[in-house]
Amino acid sequence: MKLLTHYLHTRQQHGPKVINWRENSINDSLFYSCRNTHYNTSTYPSQLHYHDYYELVLFEEGDIRYICESQSYRPRHGDMILIPPKTMHMSMLDAEETRYRRHVFYLYPDALHPLNAQALTAFLHRPGPPQFFTTLDSASRDALFSLLPRLDDALKKKEQPEEMALSQGLLLEIFYLLNQAILHPTPQEEYLPQNVKEIQAYLDQNFAEIASVSQVAAHFFYSREYISRLFQQYLHTTVGDYLIKRRIAHSQSLIAAGVPLLEACFQSGFKNVSTFIRAFRSVARMTPSQYRAMLRSGEE
Repeated sequence: MKLLTHYLHTRQQHGPKVINWRENSINDSLFYSCRNTHYNTSTYPSQLHYHDYYELVLFEEGDIRYICESQSYRPRHGDMILIPPKTMHMSMLDAEETRYRRHVFYLYPDALHPLNAQALTAFLHRPGPPQFFTTLDSASRDALFSLLPRLDDALKKKEQPEEMALSQGLLLEIFYLLNQAILHPTPQEEYLPQNVKEIQAYLDQNFAEIASVSQVAAHFFYSREYISRLFQQYLHTTVGDYLIKRRIAHSQSLIAAGVPLLEACFQSGFKNVSTFIRAFRSVARMTPSQYRAMLRSGEE
């Protein structure tokens, strides 16, 4: 299954602003990118979004803040950010400008099946509530950050069979370390005001029943303009856009579970099919039927 529909669209939007990104499609379920980018407030892409695969970031440096659902954190060198599918998240610049270095893996749980190493993705499904931000133990951190540049170098020359074999061996070693590493949960930092978290929670629980942004505002005894300013200030989006993305994420889960498209439409809070298709295309860059076909092709 091709996993980068959202990512590739975002990449195209950034265009020439994105520099020093080395990108590698390893297989249909695994993508790796080494990124070293200088950003300022006018060039940093900050947009609340989600995708249907895991995003794993191994952070090196940068004045960056991550927001995952309602949690916020400023990572430090060697921290790991693991963002599960359907998780609303974004990153933002926390300074006027910064050098942002990180290693990013996009993957489905079957990413290592071609190497007969599916056990090495077990860390993606650790029990308990999601822990988006973790600090690796020092031994694992040092070992990983010695392996990652070697992986990047090998993938530059992956047309050579021996380099491709080396990159696969390095991948196995990296994911073995990630699976065995002692992960220390990092405490949530306060960035989002309590009222923004409460509005988020209300939207998350009631997205299928909410008829309008005015209804949300009335529930909290706020004006529509006030909650719109809050979301724009802290989440760089609108309440309406947040609702649409929640509904589309839910519809994708339903479609993946085999629910007919018409039922997925109405169960996700859409009142008619044309609105559903238009919203789905705006978020997923494909129609619901194309998404279903993509899922089915990945099962073959």
